[in-house]
Amino acid sequence: MAKTNEAFFWSLFSAGGVAAALFIPAIIVSLGFLLPTDDPAIAAERYDQIRAVVGHPITKIVLLGMIFLSFFHCAHRIQHTGKDVGLRAIGGLLAAACYLGALAGSAIAAVILWRI
Repeated sequence: MAKTNEAFFWSLFSAGGVAAALFIPAIIVSLGFLLPTDDPAIAAERYDQIRAVVGHPITKIVLLGMIFLSFFHCAHRIQHTGKDVGLRAIGGLLAAACYLGALAGSAIAAVILWRI
């Protein structure tokens, strides 16, 4: 039996799918629809509250974990879709590009979260 790291990437794909399906819609609904208001004073207060929550180190770790898993879910899906549409000949290059893109996106997200 050949040794492969495919199970590791499938586990990231699965975890990213769960994170994307359960947590990201809740964040979008709460921050995009429930919190916004027309009153500038209340909006400024809510912005300060959200910034304080996102500025907490544990929140940053959780957000980075969700972003990381979502990027790897997307990378795995793109890689296998590419193979299905006929890019099997460059499968190694496609996998490297997808997973390096996911790592780069996660690194950029980490830098942005670090600066908050």
